[in-house]
Amino acid sequence: MKMHKNQEIELFIHDLHSNGFGVGKYDSQAVFVEGALTGDHIKAKIIKVKKQYAYGKIMELITPSSHRLSECDSGICNVAKRCGGCQFQHLEYSAQLEFKEKLVRDALIRIGKCENPPLSPIIGMDNPYNYRNKAQFPVQAGNIIGLYAPRSHRLVPVTNCNIQHHACEKILKAIEQILSTHPIPIYDEEPHKGLLRHIMIRVGFNTGDIMVVPVLNGDTLPHKEVWIESLKAICPSMTIVLNKNTAKTNVILGASFTTIYGSGYIYEEIGHIRYRISPQAFFQVNPAQTLALYDAVSAHLADGEKVIDAYSGIGGIALYIANKVKKVVGVESVQEAVADGVYNAVLNDITNAGFLCGQAEDLVPELLTKKFDQELSREANYDVIILDPPRKGCDSKLPDAIAATNIPKIIYVSCDPATMSRDVHVFTENGYKLQHVQPVDMFPMTGHVECVCLLLKERL
Repeated sequence: MKMHKNQEIELFIHDLHSNGFGVGKYDSQAVFVEGALTGDHIKAKIIKVKKQYAYGKIMELITPSSHRLSECDSGICNVAKRCGGCQFQHLEYSAQLEFKEKLVRDALIRIGKCENPPLSPIIGMDNPYNYRNKAQFPVQAGNIIGLYAPRSHRLVPVTNCNIQHHACEKILKAIEQILSTHPIPIYDEEPHKGLLRHIMIRVGFNTGDIMVVPVLNGDTLPHKEVWIESLKAICPSMTIVLNKNTAKTNVILGASFTTIYGSGYIYEEIGHIRYRISPQAFFQVNPAQTLALYDAVSAHLADGEKVIDAYSGIGGIALYIANKVKKVVGVESVQEAVADGVYNAVLNDITNAGFLCGQAEDLVPELLTKKFDQELSREANYDVIILDPPRKGCDSKLPDAIAATNIPKIIYVSCDPATMSRDVHVFTENGYKLQHVQPVDMFPMTGHVECVCLLLKERL
């Protein structure tokens, strides 16, 4: 019998999806239920019916999964259900790790066409809370600072987030106090009026540095002196940078930054490298697991190798591995990130690393085929390419172009098992063998997982 909206059914949840939905079957049709976990026996109400599947919501938890945490368990966030930022706070951490390993393995089998993926056990955290070094909080009328509920623009008030650095709570409470005593117009997206849109916070876990970035629909911050005095009291190495975003858009940051207090940067240390991080720069959000990730990359490198690091950002991986290889060239499309990379090389007295600004799909093939005639790249015959693309994976032209050059070794770093598996399949179809996959839990309490893959050329 075909399901219909508002129908109530019993379901046994047999699987999980990375977006936080448990998966059950009713009359051979899949039913996705938000917040349900593998092993749950539930009564669900059908809220949407599609041709081949349906969505439901939990009405009654008949028998909970043995891995389900109760709301009174330590670490459970009291707004997690409404916020939606952490899909798996109610799932035991050991079970989260098992799920993420399965997610990677299934993607490599289904999308990557790899029958028996060479997967190592995932690297988890001793303490999977308060790990994030960057937060972005929208602000709404009534001086409400928080996070958007899933699939909406309804703001859930949040000042204490269990996965953010503890400093965020102090900063947000200070800003709430400033706004209550020195009000400024809060941005309203419908009429595109008001001033304060977002608050971005970046923290150096290993240095203590803090950056606060008010995002404004305008040029100046009223009561600037009050903001400076209140926030610098929280941290001696505080910096405050205004971001101007006057576009009618969901994109958080605009292109213009103005430092009103401090250096305009923070510093972070990962292992033996110190990094300067600008407001707009990409940097991994979990410093402890970043070290594990970089070590996983470094483990596949050898003395004397010449390396290209594509999508290099501010030089995170490139600078970390520089002491192990003969030479590394970073390729990055954002000019400010390239400037940070150059600065960070000097900061760490690294002389065998350089950076080029351009799209990876354009510059990498030129570097590999000796067509890029700059002093930095005249010594050709690279041994390794490291790929660390955004979530969407590599540009469609890049894997084929890399494979055509017969470079011996590819190290692929990914935050999305699906796009990683797609690109790995292209490489394996072009004569590479997947030798090793190391998952790293960079994002506890969420459905995301980072991986490091090693591919070696079989036919040279």
